[in-house]
Amino acid sequence: GATTLYKWPEAWGLPSASPACIQTEAYLRLAGAQFAVESCSSTSKSPTGQLPGLEHEADISGVGDTDFASAREAITFAKRSIKDLDASLSQAQKAELIAFTALIEHKLDVAVEYNIWWEKHGYSEYAKAAFKDQPFPLSYIIPFSLRRDACKRLSGVNEDQVYAGAAQALTALSDRLRTSGGQWVLGSQPCSLDALLLGHLMFLRASPAAAPVLQHKVEGLVPLREYIDRVSAQLFATPAPHRGDAAHDSGAAGPSWSDAAQGARKPPRPSTLTPAEREFRRNSLLWLAGAGAVVAAYIVFSGRYFNLEDLGRMLGQADGEDDEDDDGGDDHDNGGDE
Repeated sequence: GATTLYKWPEAWGLPSASPACIQTEAYLRLAGAQFAVESCSSTSKSPTGQLPGLEHEADISGVGDTDFASAREAITFAKRSIKDLDASLSQAQKAELIAFTALIEHKLDVAVEYNIWWEKHGYSEYAKAAFKDQPFPLSYIIPFSLRRDACKRLSGVNEDQVYAGAAQALTALSDRLRTSGGQWVLGSQPCSLDALLLGHLMFLRASPAAAPVLQHKVEGLVPLREYIDRVSAQLFATPAPHRGDAAHDSGAAGPSWSDAAQGARKPPRPSTLTPAEREFRRNSLLWLAGAGAVVAAYIVFSGRYFNLEDLGRMLGQADGEDDEDDDGGDDHDNGGDE
C-alpha cells in the first residue's frame, strides 16, 4: 500500500534538518519500503500533528512528545506494518539492541535536543533550515514556541554531563562497530539500531547546528566515519520521491519544457463528433458569421462610428493637397476664401 513519510525539510545536503526524521527515513530505506515524502515546515501539516509522521494505507503513526519519540513510534509502526528488521536477530543480539537503543535514547537524543533547542547558535542554524518555508512572522513564532516547550523539558539538564554522556555513547557505538564482523552495528544484517544511529551521525557530521564537540568526536572515531560514508552512500544515493510526483518517479529531475516548446507538434486529434454534433457546430459557425456581418453593416452604414460625409470631406482635402503639390505650390485651395 501507499506509504508517506512526513518530515522536516531537507537541509545541508541531508534528507531532513531533523535527525529524528532521518532515522525514520533510514529505517524505511533499510526495510526496502516503497514510499514518498512530504516536506513540512510545520507539525500542523502532518496528519499526526508531529514530525516525523508515517502514513501507511489508512493508518498513521508517529505521535510523541519530541521528534525522537515520534521517530520511535513511527519505526515501531513500520516494523508492524511494513517489515521488522529486528525479527531475525538472535537473543544475544536482541539484548544488545535493547541496551544500545536505550543508550542512544538517553544520551544522544538528549544531547542533540539540547544542542538544537537550548544552545543559541544551534537553535539559530536549525530554525533557519527547518522553518525557511514559513512566511514572516510564522518563521519566528513557530520555532519560538517549540523552543519554549523544549527548554522546559531540558531545564534541569547539566550541559557538561550532556555532552560528556553523548561522547561516551559515541565511543561505545564505535567500539561495537569495530567488532561487529559485518558492515552493520550488530553484524551482517541491518536492524532498527542502524537507523537510529545513522540519523544522529549524519546530523552531527553535516549540520552547522551540531555542537563542535560532538562533530569532532564523530570525525575522530574512524569506525563511525567509515560507517557514515558507506551506509549513507548506499541508502541515500537517490532522493525519495515527493508525494504527488507522477507515479512516485524518484528519477524525475524537476520541471521540463513542454513538447511544443521543444519544437514537437502533436498530431491532430481525430474527430469523435457525432453527425448531430457536427451539424450543430456548422450551424453555430454560420450563425456567428451572419451576426458578425450584420454588426459590420450597421457600423458602416449607420455612420455611428464613422461619419461618411466626414470621410468624403477628408478624402477631398487629401486630393486637393496632392494637386497643390503637383502645381509647384500654386494656391488651388477650393473654398479657402470662404
